[in-house]
Amino acid sequence: MPRARAGEPPTAVFAEQDEVAVALIWNLRRTQIAVPERISVLGFDDQPLADWFDLSTVAQSPSDMGREAGELALKLIDDAEGEHGRHLVLPTHVIPRSTTAPVAQPADQSLSE
Repeated sequence: MPRARAGEPPTAVFAEQDEVAVALIWNLRRTQIAVPERISVLGFDDQPLADWFDLSTVAQSPSDMGREAGELALKLIDDAEGEHGRHLVLPTHVIPRSTTAPVAQPADQSLSE
């Protein structure tokens, strides 16, 4: 895996929301920075605009999140004095589209790095 060198621009940006990723792509292209040729952009949430703009994104299940939030709310109602601190990780998956590309390998880079 190639390592970043000090002073080199990033090869990818992960935006916290698809809307932010789309705005970033618009600004990058406006300043003539090619996406994904020069920098990849990945959004989060798989909103409809991600499909419209062919944005690579991380998808999550709103129904799973709602179900888990509802179950936690019921536990809080049933046992208001109880210990409810819990960390829950729900599954996600990447939807690759046209805004991401593999990192270019420099011609002189050895495979042992």
